[in-house]
Amino acid sequence: MNALARLLRDENGAAYAAVEMILVLGLILLPLLAGIAQVPRWVDAVSTADLAAQEAARRYVLADSADEGVAAAESVVATIVANRGMDVGDVEQLVIDGVLARGETVTVTVTLRVPPVVLPGLGEIGGTTGLSRSATERVDDYRQFGAP
Repeated sequence: MNALARLLRDENGAAYAAVEMILVLGLILLPLLAGIAQVPRWVDAVSTADLAAQEAARRYVLADSADEGVAAAESVVATIVANRGMDVGDVEQLVIDGVLARGETVTVTVTLRVPPVVLPGLGEIGGTTGLSRSATERVDDYRQFGAP
């Protein structure tokens, strides 16, 4: 008689405990651990969006004109996203709100496209999500624009 037949015939419940352990490990713990493994990806996306917004706002307020500021902000966002290992196409939106004038504040919002969570055996959970982060910079009260 093989070991499985003996376990199934046993009256003390040893076979049920073995089956329950396999079900708990396979159906609950492994997907849970795989989901927890996705957390660093989200943390990295938040950090990337924060840094991109901060640097874009800073570059914008240091520019001599609004057009130069927009170009500098777009360039620094693309560089930061690429340096962090993300696709530059993941930048959904760059919004600059404010006036480039002495004493004004400028708010830059960067929206990144974050891929869905992938769980082994279940596939992708949810869809692509837009993650937005903002940063505000103040234009210096005493700065000059253009050539002195």
